[in-house]
Amino acid sequence: MKAVRFHQTGPADVLKVEEVPDPVPGPGELLVTVRAAALNRMDIFLRSGASTMPGFTLPHTGGFDLAGDVAAVGPGGDPARVGKPVVIKAKVTGPASRGRLDIIGISRPGGFAEKVLVPESSAVPKPAALSYEEAAAYPCVYLTAYYGLVLTAGVRPGENVLVLGGSSGAGAAAIQVAKLAGASVIATVSSAEKADKCRRLAGADATVNYRTGDVPAAVRDFTGGRGADVVFDPVWGTTVAATLDCLNYGARWIVIGMVGGPTAEISAAKVLFREVTIRGVVEFFAADDQFHACLSLADAGRLRPIIDRVWPLAQLADAHRQMESGAFFGKIVVRP
Repeated sequence: MKAVRFHQTGPADVLKVEEVPDPVPGPGELLVTVRAAALNRMDIFLRSGASTMPGFTLPHTGGFDLAGDVAAVGPGGDPARVGKPVVIKAKVTGPASRGRLDIIGISRPGGFAEKVLVPESSAVPKPAALSYEEAAAYPCVYLTAYYGLVLTAGVRPGENVLVLGGSSGAGAAAIQVAKLAGASVIATVSSAEKADKCRRLAGADATVNYRTGDVPAAVRDFTGGRGADVVFDPVWGTTVAATLDCLNYGARWIVIGMVGGPTAEISAAKVLFREVTIRGVVEFFAADDQFHACLSLADAGRLRPIIDRVWPLAQLADAHRQMESGAFFGKIVVRP
């Protein structure tokens, strides 16, 4: 079978289409024919060498968001599963194993291939409401938004939510999840085109261009001077000082990424006197029942991913370059 691998970290050019042996499922395993796999920022970080994760080794086949059809079952498995469409729950280990995460596409070969080997428990029936491409685009960003906004921050109807990076896959998902929870949403964007898509496609109530506008002033105007009750933050780094000036008293600040840098100076006085809670969230720490609850929202047609472009697997390097350029809205998907 064909798989896209890299043998060393570096620019997108390190990604190579290679012929590798077909995996053979053992007891408790399934072989899945990949129909679609979505690109995530972690795939970029691992390929570039910007960060690493437990169990990551070279050569590596990435792609922890994927959907496909069961092609074969291991010894003792249920043959009735063959041919069934599935979406993959990438986290193999349970939530008690923090620090020892075992994740398909990170510590194991992932979905940027024609076939992938997964534990039986990782293959979940694909929501009928979603295409393979939409199903592949769903787990990481929608679980992050659901786990962060609904389960951790407890967003309530009538609250104001600030979504940073509203045009990203995680940002667009957060807008949709916050709106589904009954909140009003203002999102930061980098262009008029992305502002339009945030409102028209994702449902944001308002946007502010962080390159040309005053984000704290826009948030105060949007909230009648109160500030945001909840922040969904995949950026951190360079935006921290401005974000802190956007917050209401008792605000919950959900940090899910650090594309703006891993470190920042923060005013303790502003955190204290506004009684702000800053909480990091990692979707791989969500429990299985939380994953299924999130997926059920797609099954019910209440959440649907926004896909910017579908690339052929052979052009995965171009998909990486597109994500690195920032010239996309929502999710980037590849298809074998």
